[in-house]
Amino acid sequence: MIGTLVRFARRATVPAGAVALALVLALAPVALAAQHAVSIAGFAFAPDSVTVKVGDSVQWTNNDGATHTATADDGTWDTGNISGGSSAVVTFDTPGTFAYHCAIHSSMHGTIVVEAAASQRPPTPRPTAGTPPPTDAMAAGSSSDGTGAVALVLALAAAAGLGLEIGRRRYRAGC
Repeated sequence: MIGTLVRFARRATVPAGAVALALVLALAPVALAAQHAVSIAGFAFAPDSVTVKVGDSVQWTNNDGATHTATADDGTWDTGNISGGSSAVVTFDTPGTFAYHCAIHSSMHGTIVVEAAASQRPPTPRPTAGTPPPTDAMAAGSSSDGTGAVALVLALAAAAGLGLEIGRRRYRAGC
């Protein structure tokens, strides 16, 4: 009886592991998006030029007492008003160079350069104004909605369930 269980465990482990690995790789993103920081202080954007990849985000944090915006010169995106001590985020899905300004203070200017990923079709930028700045619990560049963690947990749960089902079928076939 014990010999049968050992043989069963050896046979079930390799396929279950392969299935788990395949599921995790299939559900994992090819490249992780990054979040880049721009500080607003002294009525200026710092740095005034940022280069990012398609899918990355830029977070503007207002360290001034006055309210500011980050508004694309061509009007394609706008953070809306960013009051002192708060921040706003825009995710860039379209490659190109985006000149921007503060809609409240015309002397404030900056540039975002978005580099295309290899063989990626460019969607449009999507603003996510009001996104809180990263905290100790949420590192910069991590997903604030936890979708990456949820996908990983679901993939691992599916792999475990599949491995158990394969093992159950092999055990019944061997008895």
